[in-house]
Amino acid sequence: MDGEPVELAAVPASAGSRLFVSWGLGNELHTVDLAPSSAREDSSASVVQWGQLSAGQRRVAFDSLGMYQQLQAAGHDPRGTEAWAAARRYAAAVSAILAADGVRGAEATAEELVTLQERALWDLLALFWVERPGAAGGQGLVAQDLARWVRSNAVAVSGGVSAQPLPPALLAALREAPLPESAAAYWPAVSRLAALGWIDDALELLGLHSAWLRYDGGAAVVDEAARGAVGALEAATLLLRRFPVLRQPGVSYSAGRELATPSELLAYRRTWQAQAAALLSDAQLWRGCEAGDKATAEGLRQLLRVLGGDDAALASATRSWLELLVAQLLHVYPSAQQPAELAQLAQRAYDAGGGASAPEFLQAASALLEAAVELDAQAAMRVCSALCSEWFMAHVPLLLMAHPSGAGVLAQELRHAGGSQVEFYTLEYAAALAPHGPTWPLAAAYLAWCPAHGQAALDALLRRLPLDAADAWPARKAAELAAFQGLTRVAEDIHRCQGVLCWQAGMVGAALSWLTRCDDVGRIDLALRPLADAVSAGRLDSTDAVALAALQPVLETLPAGSANAALLAVHRLLEQGQAAGSGSGGAGSMHAAVAALAQLPDAMRDSCLPLVCGALPAMPPGALSEADVRYLLQWLLGAEGRLPVDRKRQATAASIQASLLQTAGSGKRRGVKPPAPTAGWAASITRKERPEAAAAANANKPLSAWRLPRQACCSAGAQEARRRRALSRGDRALAAVLNRQACAEVRKHKRQQRRARTQRLLEMRKTDPARFAQELRAKLFGGMLADRFTDYTEKADLLPDSIDDEQIAQVAARRHFARYDAIAPMASKSAFFRV
Repeated sequence: MDGEPVELAAVPASAGSRLFVSWGLGNELHTVDLAPSSAREDSSASVVQWGQLSAGQRRVAFDSLGMYQQLQAAGHDPRGTEAWAAARRYAAAVSAILAADGVRGAEATAEELVTLQERALWDLLALFWVERPGAAGGQGLVAQDLARWVRSNAVAVSGGVSAQPLPPALLAALREAPLPESAAAYWPAVSRLAALGWIDDALELLGLHSAWLRYDGGAAVVDEAARGAVGALEAATLLLRRFPVLRQPGVSYSAGRELATPSELLAYRRTWQAQAAALLSDAQLWRGCEAGDKATAEGLRQLLRVLGGDDAALASATRSWLELLVAQLLHVYPSAQQPAELAQLAQRAYDAGGGASAPEFLQAASALLEAAVELDAQAAMRVCSALCSEWFMAHVPLLLMAHPSGAGVLAQELRHAGGSQVEFYTLEYAAALAPHGPTWPLAAAYLAWCPAHGQAALDALLRRLPLDAADAWPARKAAELAAFQGLTRVAEDIHRCQGVLCWQAGMVGAALSWLTRCDDVGRIDLALRPLADAVSAGRLDSTDAVALAALQPVLETLPAGSANAALLAVHRLLEQGQAAGSGSGGAGSMHAAVAALAQLPDAMRDSCLPLVCGALPAMPPGALSEADVRYLLQWLLGAEGRLPVDRKRQATAASIQASLLQTAGSGKRRGVKPPAPTAGWAASITRKERPEAAAAANANKPLSAWRLPRQACCSAGAQEARRRRALSRGDRALAAVLNRQACAEVRKHKRQQRRARTQRLLEMRKTDPARFAQELRAKLFGGMLADRFTDYTEKADLLPDSIDDEQIAQVAARRHFARYDAIAPMASKSAFFRV
């Protein structure tokens, strides 16, 4: 009830800890009991859910969604006939869905009873807002419509299978009993069935009486007791078979006399009730019946009193105020019409039938009947919200809006919440569906019909779904729903999250597939980095090779922009070219590899440098075309100039030189002249790389002009002779390569010397600090270390305290290594230079 606390679940909360609570999906709370730092291992997390749907409720939810969407999409005007016809189909279909499971056992479970009670309330609302009692030729008479509603929902109205007027177990027992009339429940059941208008069932029970079998009118010896009972039974049976009913379209009666109009019904009923009263006052008939079986005589007289409309007999024959109301309408007030008469009779039956102490459902039925008589949609929604489920509250507004009175109230905008009541209850139902794996797609489907808050709620639902790398269906379904509703960014985020989860789980192929859908080139590049590093470093083992082969179909669909994907694509093409040899297949693969390189930006193209340098020396003759040779020569010359200054430079430069030799040789065979370095290429080389750029740009320059150390010139004599022979043949590309190779050897020698000097100074500093300071000062002011000033400033632990920072800056400026104004701010920070 309102105002009373409701316990959802018990969560751990120890003394001294802090409890954090946050919302989950829909009807879900996440709680964390955070223990103090000294006992942090005692912390615990819990998930609290409420409003969970059972298996039967999930079936109802899935089955009713189609009808809900169909009626919403139709968008009929409530005042038109099409809206009324669509609402009738909707009401009948939902009622059949609720009744599909029924009662599967001997007695209804709590879940089955709740579903049947919701169906009873649904049918009651449909009776007044859609069917309009008495509208089909009844001129407003409600007795038979209400009686038919009670009969179709007997289990819900009675509170169980065994409590209904004719339980299946009782009927089976009476059929098997030798003397059915001797059972204690036999005659009360006959009276109750007759009071509720179940004439065919009452006739069946009367037909089970043993007197019919014991009486034989043609026998020599006639059983007088059976004769008297059969006489009374025949009279009562004939009277029941003539029970007056009003003919209605689509309704068939297995017993009773159907009459066309209400006036004919009322006129015939007066005659019929007079016959019942005459039969009840036939003393001779009852004396003969009592002589053989007093219980039969009393039971038949009680039946006739019920048919005659006796108030006491009706009250004793019925079990609730609702049954009493139906009995009075059928046998006392058959001409009652809504709203005034029905409301008054319902209140009288409620008071006389003990409605105040009735079960919760019957009390709700009384309040709902009162609202339905007045066609008060707001009152009906208030009654249903206290008893019915979120599913019922989300679907019943469409039923009430079929009538103009309901449409005018429920479609109004809520003042403080935004949106209408219809949307409010739809959001409540979506919140109940959202936390559960099988039903969250239903929540998304219902949110699509919430114009005010549906898009924001759907966005939050799809973004917070618990995705799993092992189960791709939630991500696929969520992305599909987001794309269908126009939430493009949500769909991309779902693809990205699922891709990252697959990546973390080691499912690289699935990760690339998901990341491709959202064009996340950055994460694609990171996912491919291990394979690309293995390929670039030449350490591709069998496991990596199998993985790379399995990823080929996915790699072909990746979006452009990934350097690692481009490197793997070039690797594949180069391998295909080497495997195919000098044939057309090999030439085509090599040409495709060069074309793939040409389409990449400089940074991405240079990342393929180790791979290309490893493949070109093993390239079969004639595998490159003239255009490919020209492009590779130009690119390799420029790539060496863009190499960073680090320890890997020597190996990479040597690989490039070997590749240049191979490419130049292939170009010579095809008559291709080597390209001259362009001004733009030379300008892009940094200051530290300009000697290398000069070596590449001046292929005719002799080694002696480079002012190399004597030992370097002596060791490079063979290269000098080869260079001159190449120049004499006009092979400028080979001469340039030889020149660059000799320069690389000289630079290598210088780096070795610098490393040796640095190591000697470090050891001297540990063993003899005074001598270290003296020698370092002399070398620094002599200018011998000016060309490596950056190395010493980056290694601050080499500089002793006796060297002044300003003097260091002045020496650097005097040596023209850097501008004074750029060095002075660094030099002013003594902590940067001092130990």
